[in-house]
Amino acid sequence: MKKCLFPILHIAVWIAGTVFLITGAFATCLWFDESYTVGIINHNLFDISVFSSGDVHPPFYYLLLKIFTLVFGKSLLSLRLFSVLFASLLAGIGFTHLRKDFGDRIGLWYTTLMFLFAFTYRYAIEIRMYTLAPYLVMLTAIYAYRYYKSGLTDKKSRILFLVFGILGAYTHYYALVATGAINFLLLVYCRRNDLLPIWKRMAVIQCVSYVFGFYCLITQSLRVVGSFWITIVYPDVIYKTLSFFLVGDVPEDMINLTEVTAKIYDGISVLFWGICIYYFVLYYRQNKVKAEPAILVLKVLGLVIGFYFGVSLIRPLFYVRYLTVLSGLMVFFLAFAFDKVKNYIKPFIILLLATVLILRIIPLRELVYSKENDQLDVFISENIKDGDIIVSDNIGLISVIAVKFPETKTYFYNREGWNLELAYKAYSPQMKTVRELSEVYANEGRVWVLNNYFSGSISDLVMQNTDKQIVKVYDTFVLPYHRLEYGFTVLE
Repeated sequence: MKKCLFPILHIAVWIAGTVFLITGAFATCLWFDESYTVGIINHNLFDISVFSSGDVHPPFYYLLLKIFTLVFGKSLLSLRLFSVLFASLLAGIGFTHLRKDFGDRIGLWYTTLMFLFAFTYRYAIEIRMYTLAPYLVMLTAIYAYRYYKSGLTDKKSRILFLVFGILGAYTHYYALVATGAINFLLLVYCRRNDLLPIWKRMAVIQCVSYVFGFYCLITQSLRVVGSFWITIVYPDVIYKTLSFFLVGDVPEDMINLTEVTAKIYDGISVLFWGICIYYFVLYYRQNKVKAEPAILVLKVLGLVIGFYFGVSLIRPLFYVRYLTVLSGLMVFFLAFAFDKVKNYIKPFIILLLATVLILRIIPLRELVYSKENDQLDVFISENIKDGDIIVSDNIGLISVIAVKFPETKTYFYNREGWNLELAYKAYSPQMKTVRELSEVYANEGRVWVLNNYFSGSISDLVMQNTDKQIVKVYDTFVLPYHRLEYGFTVLE
């Protein structure tokens, strides 16, 4: 009976969690990162590969999503469901893979924790690669482990390890480093067991397969020098790293976290990590062999996070949101450790995690589904006429308009001269990136100047060298989702 109930319970948790994620997929709001995805998939596969080489991420997510849209369409719902699909598959690894390798309980805890952590819902409803990438990284680690346990004799696991590792590396650079960390651990094993020829062959296959990825990495690194935006604040980054999975790294400008509530969530996260690590250490002291899978995962996580912290001493590359790529590995360790916690403590922890989830998701859902997010759509539909153009020096604002209103010509005024024209061709032909405003001045219709909430308005800049006059000014209104602030100055 017990053997039958465990799989049934596991499937029930998987289905319930997936339905929970789907409820967030009907949002119509967008922010800059999502707008880039929406824009780039309007192009063919070749152009997607070229344009994305100017972005800061590899192209596989965009290519796979493009193929998905050929079957299921390009609606925002369809695009969000693509993210939900891989979030569900990521959680389902507990049933499809982990329970076979590590037992029913660890598999069930993995799936349960994946749905209880707020980050899963947060990124399952976003049109980005942060559910696909961790899914590929997790499969890479699983098949690398199976290959290792076979003494490097399991050809199926070797092939799948290589395939998922390469695809993951083509999805996100944190996945590339994770694949590198796994390869490093295999290298250590091969050196100890005189199996270096096998490792070298795998290394050659991966490096040759990733030639275009290396090209993207190098060109992107050179292009973003002048527009790099990541900053690291110590010691806050340590607490945010520990609390990321429970809290979901929802930016403060989205949910308006106070300093007090943020510290409370950080404290709960540290407590949860502390309990899991405490019981894992107790288990490890008596069962070092059985604890090996969790230790290997910690080594991978340590290598990846250590690498990015090390590189960040030169240029900041550690970004908490990117830890989503490692979420499968992180949740596996926590599930493995949580399984060792005393049974009478587990219900209290589950209740605490569920409470945190509810407290994080309710305001997020209210924000995502707020009717105020439709202000911009209604305003443009009612006021923009044929022949009008919109210009802004804030790519985060103009990009959303470009993908939502492709029939309206828009211009991004690249006033800082960032070398991002190739990447922003993703928004073509509806949006054009310019470094000077002569084409804007030459427009015979009205010019709508989209105010910049970072540096005021570019109205004065547009007024220079033009005979157009201000005919109307619209006050700034705020969209709750990512707190996008819009205001317009109309020139005619």
